[in-house]
Amino acid sequence: MPVMTKMRDNMPAILIGLAILFVAMIIFDWGMDLTGRRGSGFRATIVGKVNGEEISYPDFDKMYQSALDNYKNSAKEDPDDQTITQIRDEVWQEMVNQILVKQEAEKLGITVTDQELKDWVNNDPESLPDVIKRNFEDSTGHLDLRILRAAQNDNRPEVQQFWVSVQEYLKEKRLEDKLTSRLYSAIRIPESELRERFEQQSEKFEAAYVLVPPAVLFPDSSIQVNESEVHDYYSSHQENYRTQPTRNLEYVVFPIRPSAADSTEVQAEMNRVAGIAKGGADFLELVKEYSETPYDDKFISHGQMDQTVEKQAFAAQKGTIIGPFTGSDGYHLIKVMDEQDGKNVFIHAAHILLRVNPGPDSIAAYTQARQLITELRGGADFAALARQYSQDPGSAQQGGDLGWFGKGMMVKPFEDAAFKAGIGQVVGPVRTQFGLHIIKVLGKDSRELKIADIKMSVKTSQQSKDDLKQHAEDFIYVAKQDGFDKAANTMNVRMERTPSFAKGRFIPGVGQNDDLMKWIFDGKLGDISDVTTISQGYAVFMISDVKDAGVTPFEQVSAQIRTIVKREKQYDQAQKYADQLLQKLHPGDSLKSVIQYDGRIHYGFTGSFGPSGFVPEVGRDMGFVAEALKLNPGQISPAIKGTNGVYALQLLNKTTFDTTAYKIQRITIMQQLMQQEKTRIVNDWLQSLKESASIEDNRSQIFR
Repeated sequence: MPVMTKMRDNMPAILIGLAILFVAMIIFDWGMDLTGRRGSGFRATIVGKVNGEEISYPDFDKMYQSALDNYKNSAKEDPDDQTITQIRDEVWQEMVNQILVKQEAEKLGITVTDQELKDWVNNDPESLPDVIKRNFEDSTGHLDLRILRAAQNDNRPEVQQFWVSVQEYLKEKRLEDKLTSRLYSAIRIPESELRERFEQQSEKFEAAYVLVPPAVLFPDSSIQVNESEVHDYYSSHQENYRTQPTRNLEYVVFPIRPSAADSTEVQAEMNRVAGIAKGGADFLELVKEYSETPYDDKFISHGQMDQTVEKQAFAAQKGTIIGPFTGSDGYHLIKVMDEQDGKNVFIHAAHILLRVNPGPDSIAAYTQARQLITELRGGADFAALARQYSQDPGSAQQGGDLGWFGKGMMVKPFEDAAFKAGIGQVVGPVRTQFGLHIIKVLGKDSRELKIADIKMSVKTSQQSKDDLKQHAEDFIYVAKQDGFDKAANTMNVRMERTPSFAKGRFIPGVGQNDDLMKWIFDGKLGDISDVTTISQGYAVFMISDVKDAGVTPFEQVSAQIRTIVKREKQYDQAQKYADQLLQKLHPGDSLKSVIQYDGRIHYGFTGSFGPSGFVPEVGRDMGFVAEALKLNPGQISPAIKGTNGVYALQLLNKTTFDTTAYKIQRITIMQQLMQQEKTRIVNDWLQSLKESASIEDNRSQIFR
């Protein structure tokens, strides 16, 4: 039956799509758990509380595992420790948001009945969310009611479970619609704001201008500022010198990385698997069972794999099992499954690079290159000379080794020389834009291999994490007894310091951590944190400096204020001078006539600009733009203070307000402004809920 086939074929995508949707969506379009459907039968460790409402470990873990699966499906790899921490943080924030929104909906008495949902599906299926509706579309992408009705009447357990998920999601969406309609009910976009946005997008000006440079006409030496003027400015601009509360931190980080025991454990497992493989077991079956990466039945050439794996594989015979050995990404046990001669030749080469500076240094570089070539042809060790003389930081420490490369992968002169040379031959010097190259060809090969690779990366075990966290706990004990600095010296860990920072979203050198930020600004000088998980590992913090809100003392800003007052006087004098020059113009004169009175004044044209603030040849200057808005073509403005000096401008051209275009674009502009306002309202509303909520976070006691 075509309808049943459609449902059966779609079922995995349906269930996976919904699972991903529930995790990925946060607040409104993020999938609020407004229904209160969390299980209540099993009570376990409490991950946290939001206004007294518990987040249980099973609930948290269920959403975390879904997010983890989503990451693996998307990234096609397992997450590292830093990513796992980030995913946990995102799930925590999501669940906090869900509860806050659910609680607010309950306060407002917002409910959704089962009958509403049935009516939605039965009477208005076209308006169903796309994530639901797409599961019932025909081959043309249109909703097929036959598929929908068949699914409603299908009693198979997996289909019934699908409808349970659909009902839960639709309930959240309907609650969302009701809640957002209240939040958005007060939104009004004034007509003046619509017209202003239209003008910003469409209105254009062109102007000529003169710039009177204050510092050139009235240099600092000619401007006198007395102490009373500095004090007066400070007194009348107190708001400019108010300071926010700031903090400084000292902290140590214990990076989460695999221990020697972790490496030994993986090595032992690889040795065990190697024994099975070399005992005659099917290697491809072992790849399926043990490898972190699947077998790829493709021929690969040089330069397409980890260099250590490449070296081992191309040195082996077909059918040979090699390893275990370590590569850059873990342990490998490989088998060469097949070999063929490819169409492309690859070169393995090393080089010594000598930079060439113009002038006498150029001759010196060529002289040195010829000396090195003579030594090499006399039997000197190429790798040793490369380490000593090569100025290519990427390859020098590897003895100049560049690995394998094919045609088109190197600059042309280098490539040509390498491909013409024989194996073991030293050629050069070859000049490229990078300098002089002395090249030794180490190998040439056109073979391609099929390789089966059992790969096991070394990951930080839970035991290693526990040991590391205990080490951090020990640091806290020592720091509280002997002091933070001494503890860092005693335990041989590097102590970091942050610059002064105000309360916000990011901690310098650490990143975003709302809970840590709250602890910092709720704490007092000398407080030492618990072990805190950050992206770099486990960290311990101490509040090393506390500055409360206040006003910066006059002594600290007096020099800065003196400069400001002097600049204002320069601008005032420049504006008066510009006014005097403008008064010399006769009716009908061009603005350009001003420069005949003083050659130090600059005359120029802006080109086309809009009301957004950026003016070609002038820069971002809202005062300049505001003056242009007042003028009609041909009019000359009075002198105005701008960002870079004192300006006068003459409007040359101005597009007229296009009423027809405005009518056409008005709805689109309103939709844009409405969406911006909706986003702002939701963000502000959610932030206010968080700030007034009682949030208890116990994750540090559960996850290590």
